[in-house]
Amino acid sequence: MMRPRPHGVVFAATVLLMAGAVHAGGAAAGTSPARAATAVDAPPVGPTEGQASELARSSGRRVEVLPLRTENRQVFANADGSFTSETAALPERVRRGGAWVDVDTTLEFAADGTVRPVAAPLSLSFSGGGTAPLATIGDGKRSVATTWPGTLPRPVLDEDTATYASVLPGVDLQVTASVLGYSEVLVVKTREAAANPALARLTFGTRGTGVSVRETEAGGLSAVDADGTAVFHSPAPRMWDSSGRVLARPLTTQAKVDGRQAVMGVEAAKEAVVLTPDTRLLNGPDTTYPVYLDPQWSGSKQAWTYVDRAFPDQEYWNSTHMPEAGNYGSGIKRSFFRMDSDNVNGKHILKATFRITQSKSWGCTDSPQAVQLWLTGGITKSTNWSHQPSWMDSLGSVSSDAGYSSSCPAKGVEFDVTGTIVKAAKGGWANTTFGLRDYDDTGSSTWGWKGFTNSPKLVVDYNTPPVAPSGVGTYPGTPCVTGAARPYVNAGDAQSPLQLKAKIYDPDKADDGVRAEFVMNHYDSTAGAWEEITSTLPGGGKTAYKYTTAATDHAITLTNLVDGETYSYKVKAYDGTDSSAWSTWCEFTVDTVDPATLPEVSSADYPADTPDDWRGGVGLTGAFTFAAGDGETDVSAFRFALEEPALATPATQVTIPAGQTSVTVPVAPRHDWLNTLYVFPVDRAGNVGKTPAVYSFYVKAGADPVGQWRMDETAGGVAADSAPTPHPLTLAGGTGWTGGRVGGAVHVDGSTGYGSTSGPVVHTDRGLSVSAWVRLADTTKNSTVASQSGVHGSGFQLYYSSAYKRWIFNKYDADTDTEITIRALSDSEPQANVWTHLTGVYDAPAKQIRLYVNGKLQSAPAAYPYTPWDATGPLQLGRMKWRSHFIENFAGDIDDVRVWDRILSDDPRTVNDPALGNEIAAMAKQPPGPLGRWTFDEGTGTTAAGADGGAAAKLATGAAWSDDGVDGGAVLSLDGVKGYAFTSSAAVRTDHSYAVSAWVRLAGDDTCALPARVMSVLGQDGVRNSGFYLSYRIYTENGVKVSRWGFSTASDDTDSEAMTVAKSAEPIDCSAINGWTHLAGVYDEVAKEIRLYVNGQLSDRRPSTGWHAAGGLQIGRVKYRGSYADYFAGDVDDVRVYTGTLTDRQVLDLAMNLPIEG
Repeated sequence: MMRPRPHGVVFAATVLLMAGAVHAGGAAAGTSPARAATAVDAPPVGPTEGQASELARSSGRRVEVLPLRTENRQVFANADGSFTSETAALPERVRRGGAWVDVDTTLEFAADGTVRPVAAPLSLSFSGGGTAPLATIGDGKRSVATTWPGTLPRPVLDEDTATYASVLPGVDLQVTASVLGYSEVLVVKTREAAANPALARLTFGTRGTGVSVRETEAGGLSAVDADGTAVFHSPAPRMWDSSGRVLARPLTTQAKVDGRQAVMGVEAAKEAVVLTPDTRLLNGPDTTYPVYLDPQWSGSKQAWTYVDRAFPDQEYWNSTHMPEAGNYGSGIKRSFFRMDSDNVNGKHILKATFRITQSKSWGCTDSPQAVQLWLTGGITKSTNWSHQPSWMDSLGSVSSDAGYSSSCPAKGVEFDVTGTIVKAAKGGWANTTFGLRDYDDTGSSTWGWKGFTNSPKLVVDYNTPPVAPSGVGTYPGTPCVTGAARPYVNAGDAQSPLQLKAKIYDPDKADDGVRAEFVMNHYDSTAGAWEEITSTLPGGGKTAYKYTTAATDHAITLTNLVDGETYSYKVKAYDGTDSSAWSTWCEFTVDTVDPATLPEVSSADYPADTPDDWRGGVGLTGAFTFAAGDGETDVSAFRFALEEPALATPATQVTIPAGQTSVTVPVAPRHDWLNTLYVFPVDRAGNVGKTPAVYSFYVKAGADPVGQWRMDETAGGVAADSAPTPHPLTLAGGTGWTGGRVGGAVHVDGSTGYGSTSGPVVHTDRGLSVSAWVRLADTTKNSTVASQSGVHGSGFQLYYSSAYKRWIFNKYDADTDTEITIRALSDSEPQANVWTHLTGVYDAPAKQIRLYVNGKLQSAPAAYPYTPWDATGPLQLGRMKWRSHFIENFAGDIDDVRVWDRILSDDPRTVNDPALGNEIAAMAKQPPGPLGRWTFDEGTGTTAAGADGGAAAKLATGAAWSDDGVDGGAVLSLDGVKGYAFTSSAAVRTDHSYAVSAWVRLAGDDTCALPARVMSVLGQDGVRNSGFYLSYRIYTENGVKVSRWGFSTASDDTDSEAMTVAKSAEPIDCSAINGWTHLAGVYDEVAKEIRLYVNGQLSDRRPSTGWHAAGGLQIGRVKYRGSYADYFAGDVDDVRVYTGTLTDRQVLDLAMNLPIEG
């Protein structure tokens, strides 16, 4: 708030620094070029124009469009659909902490000891005392600091002013913060103080950051950047005494208006500014003290100024003094305001008002004199009385005596400037300059003098015309063109009628919405002229009003179109008040006749009807050529499909290239034996022939992989390739062998581990497929299963994405470091530590990539519209190349990796057994791989051979061979005391899913006496406990001893374990002595449970979490709390161990001695 200053002579060295100075050159009358945008905090969250308009309509109250709020502007949506823009000449608010706060120039001490305004548009700080800079003004990284040549006392703060008392004898120094910047005023209180030699030449230290300070031709200062652009500006400093007329309520540094004044000399030296006061005013015999010396520094993106006839060459650019109009006795003043108006350019201006508060007047009378508002030319820093802008148009006058006293208090005055802002909006003016002057300021009368607060506003009510229509055309779609290039269209049908369409949008209409208005013509070929037929259109070509917050389709249906005739149309948008611009004219010709002649189809890769000459293979692309049949002149495209004519849709349509009579397309057969291709002709109007050409050809079965790595090695650093032309994988870094989904697997550590071939395995610019079994250990990072390297990137990548939390098969658009990624994603989030089968397919003919998870096609195949490229580097296992670096090493286990140079098919005819689904699903249904099998068919010796990768089992004392095995051969017999067999290494990882099984027969006699103690068939050693127990167990049930089979696990490998037991549903009877029983135990890592099967039937399941027992497999005993126990008495045959879970059906197949199927 501005306050009255003390009486006396004021030495006012006003240094005015203005940010973002704007030059007038090249501007339209009344305007200057648009100012540079200034970065502020992130824009506020709030309703958009459309949302605010809808809120205003529904609430009946105006709603601010917060994203449009600036330091000096607010925009409101009104309930009637219009908008109001309120733009102030000066900033009214600033951004603080992501929110808007009102400008508040009240000074306060900051934590660093400086004095700062509460909230100002520019960075301002004043000295808190001492030798720190008196004042610093900044805008971004640019600033100017001014220092007093001495030590300053601690200031006294009074609202917006800090007073440093007695900086010289009888002289106070005041600094005042304003919206525009600041002023510093030396108050010379007495004649004795004025005689101080220090006032004859005042030197202020000046330091610029990002700017340099230089003198201007008008006697002021300018701070310019490295490009010479003025960032801050100061007019020539002034001084005046206290001889002027005292105002009733003065509001500026003018304690007495129009006292004796003078301009001080100014000189810009190195890091200093030197002011030279006018000694005649400072020490003159007629001088009334105090004398004020007032240099101003200000910075502002807005601009205003006034001119004074008494000082015709003095500039007052962005002055901190109040605006004035009229003669105060010593001179006539006029004020100018440059108001931003660019935000209403192109709008329909409904009303515009210039508002300002009149705070001073010469007197309070019944007949106040008028003040006039004019449209003027642009103002600059050089504007003064001698160089005023042109006074172009008088915009009206207002008679008011407000501001003289409490009897005539200050109040706002308004001027209608609608016509001016209409011109500004149409002319695209960046801003509009207004001038205030007394109605008769050429004479000597002072009664018309008025003063104003520096807070004018330009208030504009407007409507935004609708946006010009977009997406103009017909539906079904055709382009908007005219002349020979006009499209042909069919007339459509009841299900899909021909329509004219356009996207229509009005960003702010909220009452009646917006509609499309079409105009349509028919070309009369006889008369050679267009005739308008708009009246025949539904609604006369006008659609219904729609209110939407985005561009929306509007359409009208066309009827009664005549085959062979040509039509034209255009469209505009209308919001009930304003119309958009018309679209360009569009034309089309109607063609309703379907092509009748069958297309001609040929292929050298897959010849027609050759049952003795099968070619290619499933998923191997062949070239097929389509040509129009004889006599068809307007066929322009073909639709084709394999096997089902109904699959020939617009998605499979191919167009004959310009200047050609045929088109060749790639087709990949989806199954072997007889394939049939259906080809429909399509004419230039989109009419599709009713009958297709039928082309039959014979296809070989799908070729085997060009690379397959089973990962069944158990040692060494190479994974063998079983393909006819092998590409061995060399393992490196953190890799090792482990149990797999089918046999063995490679473990990759997620950091340094990977495998690589010596060269490419497949061409990535053609159809290809890749599959693998994977067990992901870490879901917090990306993990690559397989890729093939190019120079900069990978030709494909099969991987897990931690960002998407999905399995992904991807390709890149090009082999560059600025690639675009195309991804096919899994439908659901993967589970860690679970074997999952993945298949990625690049279908080159369809320009699509697909992903299958556990044999199922995921619902997000991705279009690959780019030119395919060939990655000619090695196949990578467990990592990928991206921007010339290898990254994203896999974390977990990888098994049975396969790569094909063809497209794998999910057609059920690719497999012989319907239960397998198709060739992709069949891989996912592959049964768990056996890790070991012991048949005990040796009959002699002390070693039982292991099959399916299992280590040999040694027979201990008490273990012997017997006849009458389950298959009629030999069998392992154990004495129940110390007999057992064992392997030297673990048969399976017990912390992942696994299954174990065995045929058992209890020792006994004809008395049918069952054993009275616990006995174990199988276990695998930990340190203290076995990882699992497949056992014969004794329970007390209702006071009776009952024997049951059990499959159990210990909670951990300690002596304080808790046991979880799945037990047989039925008690054991004599048949277990006289006959064979099949037992199977399954640990399901996903379900976290154990299951027991007896003779192929599920008996029980219990929750359990596995841990890895890394010791050998024990047959006939187990480890419990550090000791071997529970020796089995009886016969054991055909022991098997699997990685992965077995299903109920698979366990039943085992019990029935049948092959396990998927």
